[in-house]
Amino acid sequence: MTRYTIADDVAWVSEQDLDPGDEPTAYVTKVPGGPPILLEGSGCLVWLAVADGGTLEEITVAAAGMTDAEPEEIRDDVATLVDQLVIIGFVHEE
Repeated sequence: MTRYTIADDVAWVSEQDLDPGDEPTAYVTKVPGGPPILLEGSGCLVWLAVADGGTLEEITVAAAGMTDAEPEEIRDDVATLVDQLVIIGFVHEE
């Protein structure tokens, strides 16, 4: 079964770490010199779930646990975002 983790050459910080009262936001970049991307709202929650590592199902359940959504309601959107993060090299498949 495929597991997903943040790539070794990626650095990131979550807005929750800086100001826990705001909408979830993560600033993510490849090191060195990659342009940063901004993940807000549900995208940030998926990123935080990926940060813990796991299968797509585990990531989906973790992201759903941070919201009022059921895993089956967000499964397709989570899969799409994780696939995009793999394509751009921010997430690694094991």
